[in-house]
Amino acid sequence: VKVINRTNTPITRFLVNIPQHTKAYTVDIPGGTLGDIDSKYNVGWYELNEPLAPNEERQGTITVSRYHNGFKDRGEDSTLAKNGTFIDNFTLFPSFGFNEGYRITDQHERRKRDLPPLQRAYKLEDTSRYTESFFGKGVEFIDFSATVSTSADQFAIVPGYLQKEWQENGRNYYRYEMDAPMVNFFSIMSAKLESKKVEHKGINIEVYYHKDHHWNIDRMIESSQDSLDYFQHAFGPYQHKQLRIIEFPGYRSFAQSFANTVPYSENIGFITDLRDPENIDPVYYVTAHEVAHQWWGHQLNAANVQGSAILSESLSQYSALMVMKQKYGETKLRKFLTHELDRYLQGRSAERIEEMPLLRSEGQQYIHYQKGSIVMMALVNKLGETRLNLALQALLNEYKFREDLYPTTLDLVRHLDAVSTPEEQAYIQDLFSQITIYDLQAKEISQATDENGQTTVIFTVSAQQFAADGKGKETEQPFSQEVEIVLFSDDPNNFAADNKIIYKGLHAIESGDTTIELTVDQIPNYAGIDPFVRFIDRDTGNNIIKL
Repeated sequence: VKVINRTNTPITRFLVNIPQHTKAYTVDIPGGTLGDIDSKYNVGWYELNEPLAPNEERQGTITVSRYHNGFKDRGEDSTLAKNGTFIDNFTLFPSFGFNEGYRITDQHERRKRDLPPLQRAYKLEDTSRYTESFFGKGVEFIDFSATVSTSADQFAIVPGYLQKEWQENGRNYYRYEMDAPMVNFFSIMSAKLESKKVEHKGINIEVYYHKDHHWNIDRMIESSQDSLDYFQHAFGPYQHKQLRIIEFPGYRSFAQSFANTVPYSENIGFITDLRDPENIDPVYYVTAHEVAHQWWGHQLNAANVQGSAILSESLSQYSALMVMKQKYGETKLRKFLTHELDRYLQGRSAERIEEMPLLRSEGQQYIHYQKGSIVMMALVNKLGETRLNLALQALLNEYKFREDLYPTTLDLVRHLDAVSTPEEQAYIQDLFSQITIYDLQAKEISQATDENGQTTVIFTVSAQQFAADGKGKETEQPFSQEVEIVLFSDDPNNFAADNKIIYKGLHAIESGDTTIELTVDQIPNYAGIDPFVRFIDRDTGNNIIKL
């Protein structure tokens, strides 16, 4: 391991954090020794009798042993499994510096101990953190290679490209090397799995799966192909020649994107039943989201300040949703977006500290995942796909693979403003800097068809707008905006329906009730106000009405 003093003062000691479940370890940095480890927090001081000068580098060695003897009644290590080990370098190796995860988070406990309120993130304006990645201090772009070994009936995989494999003393050995810079965050996996490999426009797509979990492999490959096509066209080249998806056991339920490598839980993809036509395909969506992280998170990092997750998660959400929109069409995307909106509303109702505007999200998942999805899809509707993607591509090109300076949400807004009119810039400012809640309702509707087959629809809707502060207090504001009014052949809440849009148009809606008269050539069966969820509506259940 190479350690570098990035500060302006000599370092005489630093904290060493030993990961949970570690059985044995050594940390050897020349010029110092590791002291006693606190058994409660697994942390100790590394004392340097030869201080580490500013910008000085030293080569050291870290060794770790991690294994199981028998089993526990609780607190089992699910990262190390007989078939399906998946562990990352932060979880496996000791880390240096203060572990913020040990801070007291309960506000009552902090008050009892006269501690100030917990700071969840550094302020957006804290420029001293702009040279520090949101992954944390010292997590930079690296040149990566690794030799890994595993038992004779399994294969081992890490980011990079396989250069060599061999057998020795009854074990399998693999040598991987990466040909492009990658974030110092990598996975180590070992399992007995089958594989399916296809070549797509010069990129090898590989899916590794348990032999009995083969049902959704083709869907993962299809999503990977569609995603690579869209993202390369919209944002720029994929930085690797390979994309690998690897199944891991259902002790954990998530997927995660490392450089050219996507560990993917059996629970959320490999054993998912996709036969219900009423449901959107989560396997296609999750795969697209994780592929998007190869751009948002791996090409573009973010500064360690408020809003950092917007640049990784919200932009990956948007990217995946655009792939889904191409796959399913906008009408069927309604089901996903209403689900995201409901989860955002639930999240803000459970907020214990303070809801932040999107621009300043502080690791709040209901904001950077759920609200981020709604805002980005509202934005693409306002600016159009071409202009929005040009802005994102410009942001990416400015900061791609940089480690001297990382972007913030201010840079995202700056690039959005560059492709926008003054009116649109004000709209962007509202989306990112304010917490605004709407109440849009479909109230009454009637229709009549004349002898020429023309159908006249009279549709009454209502609208309210509220500004909210971080504690949830709402103040009503006047509403005056153009809102989509849509007439459908079938229920837009029915994902399985072969729905047709009979009419779609923007209409000026004011606070209170507004009555709209439309004449169309076909008889509609459902009508909606903002059915594609452009607004943060407190109840999407009442914006669709049956004729």
